[in-house]
Amino acid sequence: MRVDFCKAMYQVLKRDPCAALISGDLGFNAFEEIVATYGRRFLNAGVAEQNMMGVAAGMACTGLHPWIYSIIPFVTLRCLEQIRNDVCFHNLPVRIVGNGGGFTYGVLGSTHHALEDLGVMKTLPNLTLFFPSAGDQVATAMDRMDQSTSPTYLRLAISPFATARKPLAENPKTLTRRFHQGSEVTVIGVGHAVQIALTALEKAGCGDWPVDIFGITQYPFDLKSDEWLIDSVRKTGRVVVVEEHYRAGGIGESLKAALPPANVFVIMSAAYAKEPLYGSSRFHHQQCNLTPEQLGRHVADLLKSN
Repeated sequence: MRVDFCKAMYQVLKRDPCAALISGDLGFNAFEEIVATYGRRFLNAGVAEQNMMGVAAGMACTGLHPWIYSIIPFVTLRCLEQIRNDVCFHNLPVRIVGNGGGFTYGVLGSTHHALEDLGVMKTLPNLTLFFPSAGDQVATAMDRMDQSTSPTYLRLAISPFATARKPLAENPKTLTRRFHQGSEVTVIGVGHAVQIALTALEKAGCGDWPVDIFGITQYPFDLKSDEWLIDSVRKTGRVVVVEEHYRAGGIGESLKAALPPANVFVIMSAAYAKEPLYGSSRFHHQQCNLTPEQLGRHVADLLKSN
């Protein structure tokens, strides 16, 4: 998704003369074209994320539209107080972009895992969260961020189970995508975690699974506009949410509270590692049992419970 972000960021800078990009000492082999074309509107703030957030808030106060980019734990958790006090409390149009959702940077260890960001950020006032299900949604999310007069957060990630399956439809109001239509179980993938569900679908035979598969990409929810998702939950009464995030405080918990009551509601999420582990994102998914195979077992159990 980083490539898609860079392409969309270039277009944002092209059409919006008030836009600026601030990097937390990142962007090698990514921002060169932006720097060459819009160098005066690119700032490398260095490894100083708290100061970077304060600088962005100050820029927004003058009428500029700053975008901030860094690895997720550093652009969210490290400067959470500045996001809360300087940006959200004043409802400033600061666009926060974090790369490395979930276990994307698994090889760098637990300090670089992003498994709490959505839970933490969704508690802040005035902040809208975007978490695309695939790279082709990044530009659309950024268009909405660019039009917003309030703070926004974009979560970029890479799924080790990425598929090329195209959605059946996309809700233009909420960006929720429907990837498969069934009748007995509703499967909801949070952002890029929907790829786990799509991979499970392919393993199950590419079409003979009686499941609805949705990918949600925005919080707060606009469930009044997501009638197809609500109708699916009411019809099936059985829901499985898949997210590359801790269960506590995650989007799955918010969905359980917001959606119509279901007879069964399962949340597949990442597990806390008792000791720092280093490995690929696929390795971490297997350690957490956050895999297409595990989702398949959940769905099979639900189908047997008829």
